[in-house]
Amino acid sequence: MAREVPGSVVNSVRVLGLIVATAGVITLLTWLMRDDVILGWAEGNPSAQDILAQGGIEQLRESPIVPGFVALSVVAFVGFALLSLVLGSFFMGGHGWARFVLTATVGVGVLVGAVALDSHLPAIFVVLAALVIVEGLVLAVLLWRRDTTAYLRGH
Repeated sequence: MAREVPGSVVNSVRVLGLIVATAGVITLLTWLMRDDVILGWAEGNPSAQDILAQGGIEQLRESPIVPGFVALSVVAFVGFALLSLVLGSFFMGGHGWARFVLTATVGVGVLVGAVALDSHLPAIFVVLAALVIVEGLVLAVLLWRRDTTAYLRGH
């Protein structure tokens, strides 16, 4: 007879899905607003400022000093989404180790979100970074609730 999955476990997976969806929006916006992302990055880079002053955004976009923000974002998103799918599945299955890995993943996400808050990015990215931080903290609380612990110990 299968045990009933407590609400905190179900909600943990829902919040994890919400974090993945937010990361997907960030990835899409990175592609749609790539010039704004490049300009934000260039704000703190004297070499990029020189290129921008000489040839505008077109020349800066083609410069080898500009990171491939879109490609990095897509690869990071796909890796994170797949990791979340696997970890969420193991967590729902009652594997306690998945809670530790999810907690570490939340920690990294909160750290990345905090760095994004101070990176000269367009305002929408700042708002989404703050949202990821809040979502991550909610997930951490849900992962470590008593009913979650009892569920994981029962497996």
